[in-house]
Amino acid sequence: MHRLLLIILIVAALLTVAACGRRMAPFAPHRPNTDFHREAHANQACLGCHEIKTLSSAHQASDNCLQCHRILQGD
Repeated sequence: MHRLLLIILIVAALLTVAACGRRMAPFAPHRPNTDFHREAHANQACLGCHEIKTLSSAHQASDNCLQCHRILQGD
């Protein structure tokens, strides 16, 4: 029983690491629903205010900000 639980925990940990490594969009923070964020249609608009090196080591200038960081809908 303990061995099965250990195997399940290891598999769950590996799946979590793999999902985070792929940087799945559902886990990315959403952009606030402001006029400026609604008008941003390219990475250049994002990089005008947000410096890549201050965000995280996983972000690169060639990443598509708008694909992962969607507008927060609702209140």
